[in-house]
Amino acid sequence: MQKPWKKGLVMGLLFSALVSLEEAHATDGHFLHGVGAINSAMGGASVATSEDTLGAIFNNPATLSDVGPLRFDFSFELFKPQRAVESSAGPFSGKTESESDLVPIPAFGLSQRPEGSRVSYGLGVLAIAGFGVDYPQDNANPILAPAPNGFGHLFSNYQLMKISPSLGYQLTPSVSVGAALNLDWASLAVEPMPIAAPDCSSATACFYPSTSNQVGAYGFGFQLGVQYRLSERVKVGAAYTSTQRFQKFQWNTVHPNPNLPNFGQAEAISFRLDVPQVLGFGLGWEPSSTVLVAADARWMNYAATKGFEEKGFNADGSVKGFGWKNIWTFGVGVRVRPRADFAIRVGYNYSQNPIPNELSFFNVPAPALIQHHLTGGIGYDLSPRTQLNLAAYHAFENSGEGPMQTPAGAVAGTTVKNSLSENAGLIEISYRF
Repeated sequence: MQKPWKKGLVMGLLFSALVSLEEAHATDGHFLHGVGAINSAMGGASVATSEDTLGAIFNNPATLSDVGPLRFDFSFELFKPQRAVESSAGPFSGKTESESDLVPIPAFGLSQRPEGSRVSYGLGVLAIAGFGVDYPQDNANPILAPAPNGFGHLFSNYQLMKISPSLGYQLTPSVSVGAALNLDWASLAVEPMPIAAPDCSSATACFYPSTSNQVGAYGFGFQLGVQYRLSERVKVGAAYTSTQRFQKFQWNTVHPNPNLPNFGQAEAISFRLDVPQVLGFGLGWEPSSTVLVAADARWMNYAATKGFEEKGFNADGSVKGFGWKNIWTFGVGVRVRPRADFAIRVGYNYSQNPIPNELSFFNVPAPALIQHHLTGGIGYDLSPRTQLNLAAYHAFENSGEGPMQTPAGAVAGTTVKNSLSENAGLIEISYRF
């Protein structure tokens, strides 16, 4: 038993470490609505009950008690966002679509509950959040006009992954608790970078520097959870994830204004972007031996998170932050087993929009606008130990619109409109030892 366990662990960690460097995109705020084919197909609901290691480590480590004696889960998602920005200034207006490549998003989980033990051990390597755009310079779209009249080519790429060693403990036949240490890694690139002061040679000739080189930062936090079995068929759960505190991202770039003497000289820029604390509540109900219903509500505290909380400009023309609001998200999923070896899952997820319309201008690089997701999937037992799960979801288009902004305030007669929709397909392989 030890050899396949070790081989699977090493291969999964190495593969996840390599491909997790790809970009995950926002669905609930800047988080994925769910992780893995099983959890995603269930609308992301797993605070009260989990069918696999990925859902447990993503939402509530107390539910590791549900997963089984020894289980390996590996999921791979292909994600396709569709993003556009539209702007107008006086008689000029235009709309530009972002480059939209398929984005690979992996997740790996391993859990073990030794025979006769109350303790469950888990380890997850999960890509859990991100955002990004890639808009070409567009003379017909005022916001993407060549600098200094517009931003010109506008690019962003943020990605977040966590490594979570986790523990679950069954206190009584009805109560389980759990805890996880989140060891985080994130990377960020933005061009042009508005959190730096622009180089201005006149009131209308200001250039922001480029930080298009992807740089990384490490963070950490923790997760606590509890699961309570009200009856043989009903469970409730609650989980808390702390703020994930990060190092500052730091870039080495150059001064961008060709009209100033310091043009091309070295400039250092730094920015701190933490991850918000999350509070989740869940319900799991099995009306029969073949049907499972799961429902979650989660609160995300963006308004008290470094990088997200502040809004507007500083006196030097640099942008303070994204200015996001706190949000609630809701997920529900139903799993039906018409046969013992076959499962059908459908789900729905709703997220409030964290971006106020009046701050649309500041959030062109991070259009986290999705509100409605429709999810579904199937699972099939290839053998008594091996399970294949497939899933897909569609995040319906949503948009936000507001005026262009300057340090002096909103610009009359201007608009900026961001829009986003998403599609994804997932495959997950699970092995029970």
